[in-house]
Amino acid sequence: MLEPLFNLIFPKICYACGIAISGQIQHICFTCRGDLAKMNIQDFTNNKIQHLFWGRLELKKASAYLKFEQHGKTQHLLHALKYKGIKEVGITLGELAAIELMEGNFFAEIDVLLPIPIHRIKTKKRGFNQSHFIAKGISNITEITIDVASMIKNINTKSQTKKNRFERFENVSQTFEIVNSKQLEHKHVLLIDDVVTTGATIEACGNTLRNINGIQLSLLTIASTY
Repeated sequence: MLEPLFNLIFPKICYACGIAISGQIQHICFTCRGDLAKMNIQDFTNNKIQHLFWGRLELKKASAYLKFEQHGKTQHLLHALKYKGIKEVGITLGELAAIELMEGNFFAEIDVLLPIPIHRIKTKKRGFNQSHFIAKGISNITEITIDVASMIKNINTKSQTKKNRFERFENVSQTFEIVNSKQLEHKHVLLIDDVVTTGATIEACGNTLRNINGIQLSLLTIASTY
């Protein structure tokens, strides 16, 4: 009896469109789940995300779940996650992405999920790493282990928002550090991030990980600007 009253006073909101949600669904309403601009990448070895990293970072598989559009629903969702601290949005997006990609056997042979690390100062300021909560959603569906301890970001870089591709890479090229290489040796690691733009951060992280013996890398981001 208390739940309907609670929802009346504090209605559940769809973070994509801002409309109140009824029933058991959480964070993204049914309408928006159908309207999200999906990338529909099914060829995991020949796609725009894979092409972005050609000659920069060797990836076994690469995919993005949604198309990032200015002022679109995907941007609203990522803004709610990253800047409003609605961590559950990240979990929901991770679950939806995993369900979509399970059909194409994307997660076959993946041993571990590795959210792209953020610096401890940014973690303290924001309170969390958004990619970790996306990874939690993916893990909920796939049951693949998450590793947040084997790599850290050791330099607190400036915002990438207004930088071009070269400036972004220079800004992050030496910022990651492996603290437990044994844990990732001979593993197929799936890097997890919220959005890929130029790919500079992912490239820097991946190139640091490539120093680990026998490692293989793949990539999944929630959104892409391509």
